[in-house]
Amino acid sequence: MSRRERTRKGETQERIVRAAIALFAARGYERASISAIAARAQVSRSAVFWHFGNKQALFREAFRRMLVPFSGELKRKLAHLAPRKHLFEIFDVYERVVEEHRDTIVSIVRWLFESPALRTSLGGTLFGLHDELMRDFRALFEGLGSDPGEAEALAAALLAMLDGTLLLSLIEPAPGHRALRSAGLRRFTERMLGAGDGD
Repeated sequence: MSRRERTRKGETQERIVRAAIALFAARGYERASISAIAARAQVSRSAVFWHFGNKQALFREAFRRMLVPFSGELKRKLAHLAPRKHLFEIFDVYERVVEEHRDTIVSIVRWLFESPALRTSLGGTLFGLHDELMRDFRALFEGLGSDPGEAEALAAALLAMLDGTLLLSLIEPAPGHRALRSAGLRRFTERMLGAGDGD
């Protein structure tokens, strides 16, 4: 395959994935047809199948792409920070990314409850990101002096609180309540860490 052909193939796949993301988000998995995705991407139905095989494979790729901003921004913003500062910066980045991608997150949550098949299909990608954050928290707590067992338990507890905060922000997004939950998470974490110089 020539360089020009590879470029054209990549551009076509990108158009299909962008169309799929938009329609899966707007209509859900079941009601977003391959025909509608093809029409939005300005390609034939057969082109969609040729590039992605089937609707589920296209959905997995669209979902993977939707998660890239979360992982990418967390890694980019959090590099080279000391453990204690890193931990609180995670909260800032997490809250900002959640706010900026609220519609995407609502779609993901809807898909997770839409069907067991979708939940199974999405689980590996979603929990991979979740596990990455868990490893980061665990390393941070170890860097702050916790033994490995305690660091893992603290990381799991903190991640559960972030998950709960995320879900509550979707159900009850009023700014005052969001601000209270955010302040509470930080205050709780400060108490958990004890006195420190913030570095």
